[in-house]
Amino acid sequence: MPKFTSIFVKPSQVLDLAYWKINLPAHNKQVTQPQLSNFHDDAFRVVGAVQFTVMCNGEAQPGSKYPRSELREMNADGSNASWSSTSGIHRMDLTQRINHLPVVKPHLVCGQIHSATEYLILVGIDSNRLYVRYIDEVIGILDDDYHLGTYFNMTIQASQGYVDVFYNNAHKVHYPMDKQGCYFKAGCYLQSNTNMGDMPTAYGQVEISRLVVSHS
Repeated sequence: MPKFTSIFVKPSQVLDLAYWKINLPAHNKQVTQPQLSNFHDDAFRVVGAVQFTVMCNGEAQPGSKYPRSELREMNADGSNASWSSTSGIHRMDLTQRINHLPVVKPHLVCGQIHSATEYLILVGIDSNRLYVRYIDEVIGILDDDYHLGTYFNMTIQASQGYVDVFYNNAHKVHYPMDKQGCYFKAGCYLQSNTNMGDMPTAYGQVEISRLVVSHS
């Protein structure tokens, strides 16, 4: 019988991470380029797609109360991406699935537009409801009966003072947004922790098989 050697695949071989850094749920850790091109750990690894896993006992980044394994958009020179929703066309296309949620508070965020000072667009799940929030207001329902483990295509686009969200090619959100200093985020941003009553072993998990950001 022929012998086969398993091939180890890094996240950067599945997703183009040239313009990203990642925030991780331990010791306020961030990994930037060029180190990110070779980085992987239990919270950020390849299992066919790139898998983002966050335990409820993970450490939150400064300024947040919830842990995350989440990519943050960067520029080619390693500086923080920062763009205006009123100038140009800014687009993030993803194919992803949500595999697992915490038990007591089954919430996480799987895609974002953030500014230098605040959350703007949050794509989140609450049990089986997949929705879009602008700051504190729900502005669209992507799927009110999402089944965990189901892949979906999503596009978040900001241009001409509006944000648009497409879910499996259906146009779900068109909402005014005039903001500066914006950037995209993608991955698993948990919305629970042990203070919410979840066990330390409870977790959220997202897998991304396609991630493309463009600006024009």
